[in-house]
Amino acid sequence: MFTIAVDVMGGDLGPRVAFKACKKILKSNPDLSLILTMTSEFAEGARSYFSRYLQRIQIIECVDFVAMDDQPARVLRHGKQSSMAEAVRQVRDGNAHGVISVGNTGALMVLSRSVLGMVNGISRPALATQIPTRDKPLLMLDLGANLESSAEQLCEFARLGVAWCKAQGERSPQVGVLNIGQEASKGTTEVQLAGQRLTQQMSQNYVGFCEGDSIYSGQLDVLACDGFSGNVALKTSEGLAGWVSIELQRVFDRSPIAWLLRPLWLGLLKRVLKRFTSTRYAGALLLGVNGIVVKTHGKSDDIAFAAAMNYLIEQIRVVDLSLLKAELVRLKPSD
Repeated sequence: MFTIAVDVMGGDLGPRVAFKACKKILKSNPDLSLILTMTSEFAEGARSYFSRYLQRIQIIECVDFVAMDDQPARVLRHGKQSSMAEAVRQVRDGNAHGVISVGNTGALMVLSRSVLGMVNGISRPALATQIPTRDKPLLMLDLGANLESSAEQLCEFARLGVAWCKAQGERSPQVGVLNIGQEASKGTTEVQLAGQRLTQQMSQNYVGFCEGDSIYSGQLDVLACDGFSGNVALKTSEGLAGWVSIELQRVFDRSPIAWLLRPLWLGLLKRVLKRFTSTRYAGALLLGVNGIVVKTHGKSDDIAFAAAMNYLIEQIRVVDLSLLKAELVRLKPSD
């Protein structure tokens, strides 16, 4: 039996989405228990909704919640009694193996950093997830926790990604830095400096700059970037996959011949496009903090929320934080 904490507040669609997702997950995972944090107004409804699973859930009533437009600095000062903060504390106190929230990304980052602390050698957390590529999954980080990153923070993200892969059993993960060109002279001063440092510090793993059109080539295991660039790249890919799906449907609708072939192609195309859109629903791991924290999209419906919860469960089962920390020690550059 293992336990995850769920901040059911926040998000664009409200707690009902989290409730539906939690019921699905409880039904499909008999070895799982949940700690649900929420404001008091939803507690009685939650007890009624989860009446069949009361032995496997704990409801914690909180006096406040983090709104989607709350500023992280304000949350850090005044949000200690929020449902999000309480859910994160459940991991710190050892009551939960991991935590998930659909709420404010910046708030989740600052609260996780404050409550759980950082792993040694990492100054800021990074949102990370694996995306499908031609040959193997690619771990991208950061995807939005830090809109701007210094050269040293980019190096930290690279080390963090490599350590995560090595902790999963990958012998020599290949890491690159997202840039507008492959030449050493391209990009911002911070990106150029990061490339220089990684060449010196991680010569066995660092392969150089990666342009946007090479993200899906399958040559890398890890791609480090600032949160602004990473988020734009990921959401552009998701949007392109959606557009391709719509265009293919239009082709089928307009062509009688294509319509006859539709049953043959549609199943194959759906499987391919699902790989590109799966990251939208899987959520992202907040790497670098002393705990397993997953953030899912604020617009998540119950299907997306449940997928993100399954992602958290998978991470709890495969991520060994002690191994990750040990790998970070090995990768830490000498002074």
